Amino acid sequence: MSEEFVYTGKEELDQQQCLPRYNRHIAGQFAQAMQPGQTLLDFGAGIGTISALVRDIAQPAKIICVEIDGDNIAVLKQKNFEVLNDAAKCAPQSIDVIYSSNVLEHIEDDVAALKTLYACLKPNSRAVFWVPAFNCLWTAMDDRVHHHRRYTRKMLGDAFREAGFTVEKSIYQDSLGFFVTLLFKLIGSKDGTVNSSALKIYDTIIFPVSKLCDLACSRLFGKNAVIYARKD
Repeated sequence: MSEEFVYTGKEELDQQQCLPRYNRHIAGQFAQAMQPGQTLLDFGAGIGTISALVRDIAQPAKIICVEIDGDNIAVLKQKNFEVLNDAAKCAPQSIDVIYSSNVLEHIEDDVAALKTLYACLKPNSRAVFWVPAFNCLWTAMDDRVHHHRRYTRKMLGDAFREAGFTVEKSIYQDSLGFFVTLLFKLIGSKDGTVNSSALKIYDTIIFPVSKLCDLACSRLFGKNAVIYARKD
């Protein structure tokens, strides 16, 4: 793919810096599938917010970032990440763990993308994906950043199985975020933009409580879904 591609969600990538607790939680979910010294692949790395945390937590030998936006690629290289602009360029059976945050929903043929990633993994290696959940939470933001879908656990599992993976576990996360997103859908901005100050309040006050609620609700609902899958 060309590095001239322009990603439409750059404002959201920048605003992600307002969510340090949320970002650490995502990186922690990914790290559960990792061992020190492994080779990792971040599918749709953006500007490297999550991969910078994964690098500190998991202590991998190498992280390869897949990213198609030229500006984002430049930022990733400044952060000393190896970057590919197409997952198909990754050497077959060279990766120990693939992880991805809020990317799969942007891809029209998600199964085809997963099949490409499956080929990159070594046997007995794993993939961990974090995606938005439930179409009932669809807002103008989903339209603005060109989402194709929001997932249920079943939808996500079916896509991974069709691509050849064995699903180990899938859960929902950010249970309070489910209700906050519903509220945003009803009274939020019509263009889908979110105030950065509101994001900081959410990260500081609401998300820590949401993590506790997830202990009881992770099989039932949440703003996001997470899947752990394996290549046999």
